[in-house]
Amino acid sequence: MEDCIRADLKNSYGLTCTQITPVDGGWLNRKWKVSTDTGELLIKQFSYKRYRKDHLKFIEAALQRQIALEGSGVPCPRIRQCEGQAIRLMNDETAYMVMEFCQGKTEGPDTITAAQMRSLGDACGLMHKAFSRLPVDSVEGFPIQSGQIIDSLWENYRTRLQECPADAPAGYRDALIAQEPILKRLTAGFFDRLPKGIAHEDFSPDNMLFDGDHVSAIVDFDRNHYSYIGHDVGRAILSFALKDGHLDISIINAFVQGYSMHGALALSDMADILRLTWFMEIPWWIQPEFFEENHAKVVRFKDEMLWLTARWFELDSLFK
Repeated sequence: MEDCIRADLKNSYGLTCTQITPVDGGWLNRKWKVSTDTGELLIKQFSYKRYRKDHLKFIEAALQRQIALEGSGVPCPRIRQCEGQAIRLMNDETAYMVMEFCQGKTEGPDTITAAQMRSLGDACGLMHKAFSRLPVDSVEGFPIQSGQIIDSLWENYRTRLQECPADAPAGYRDALIAQEPILKRLTAGFFDRLPKGIAHEDFSPDNMLFDGDHVSAIVDFDRNHYSYIGHDVGRAILSFALKDGHLDISIINAFVQGYSMHGALALSDMADILRLTWFMEIPWWIQPEFFEENHAKVVRFKDEMLWLTARWFELDSLFK
């Protein structure tokens, strides 16, 4: 940990660090687990290579919403504030935040249990219910224009197809061409009927901690904004229920049971929720570099998009 942060923790928060351990994870941002006289905390330093200083204002607003969620009982880390702010801006080069260190471990599609998935659905439903109580007028992403989303999807498809090099990685061009029949059937009505609200928008396994059968914490709320709340659900379903090319319906049902304690969700909603997730994420994961061997970290996301593309017109039958 940088000496300036350690000194500022003492001056601004009254915290004396007795043990400091680096924590892996996060893109460019650095994290440390620290022991203090008030317990174990997590210190996260924001990278100015990743975030412009003005973008930290967006993150500050997102973290203030996390603070509201934690107060509503959502399992997420408690943030220590300094002068009413979640992010401590020391100077033009250093920004960091202090939060509770949450115990737990991550799970994946090969290890998740039905009980854990039910708990995750419970946590997700409670999160969305708490988000729904917050004002949305000033939240990033509000309002959503379905026509702009459709235009953006077409632009992404046409630009990537036009720029696709002759020596593109195997499968990349086919993955692009396969998008056209899906986009041709897309209408604004699809998006207009989907529930909107503030969503986590990074609801992936790396950001979920489990302690036994229960969710101990949902973390990394930096990206939460106004969106389609079904995207959180779809991301969780793809991450945990898609195994060996097949969806585990029992795992999905467990999530639905947990979520339904707080909001409306049925198994019959899953086809459109998965389609929504495809629309949201296809520009992210179908890129030429992700078809190369040196991008193993995103292979799972890319393969999920390919799986959805191949089964697009039969998705409804999977949930009958």
